[in-house]
Amino acid sequence: MKRLVLIVTLILVSAVMTAGAPNFGTDGLRGLTVKQKATLAKGGIIFYTTDVKGKNKSALIQAILVFDKTPDQVWNLLFKTQDQIKYLKEIEKINIINKGTAKDKLEFHLSVAWLDYVYRVIHRFDFANKYFYWGLDPSFKNDLKDLRGYWKFYSYGEGKTLARYGSNVSIKNVPSFIENMFKKNGVKKSLKAVRNYINSNGAWRVKR
Repeated sequence: MKRLVLIVTLILVSAVMTAGAPNFGTDGLRGLTVKQKATLAKGGIIFYTTDVKGKNKSALIQAILVFDKTPDQVWNLLFKTQDQIKYLKEIEKINIINKGTAKDKLEFHLSVAWLDYVYRVIHRFDFANKYFYWGLDPSFKNDLKDLRGYWKFYSYGEGKTLARYGSNVSIKNVPSFIENMFKKNGVKKSLKAVRNYINSNGAWRVKR
């Protein structure tokens, strides 16, 4: 059970390592139904996965939501990946190994259910396309089996941003079907925290 709690935490902390940005159309709405677009307009969050049967460890949990800030404002806040400790509760410490405009490397220390986990994440940034993605540092002895994901941002109406998100985490010695039961709830909880942080222009803090 302690490892399952960790899954909920890790889904957003840092989540496919790919050279090219995913193509969701020029407005980010590609593939959405009329009903889903209406859900977004009302402030809802849309979830979907590439693994409908819930058995694939490598499948991404993906989400779409709207922030009440411009893409540039959202980028400027989330580019500071070291600030995740401000809005994700279980992070105990983040060490900046290196930080540049195109790439960074951070070391995360998490404490969940009296267990400590340490891992390093490499984020790669594509400002021109408002896209960044991440994965585990393969040169480090990580306490996770896999962690990867992406954010991509689009203009949405006046002063707002449509965000496309995908992530996956895999914990050692946990069966796929058990991991997948917890992933959606983990993403939902974390994305709400991110939205609170963004919409407050970085002022919101998670309670500890």
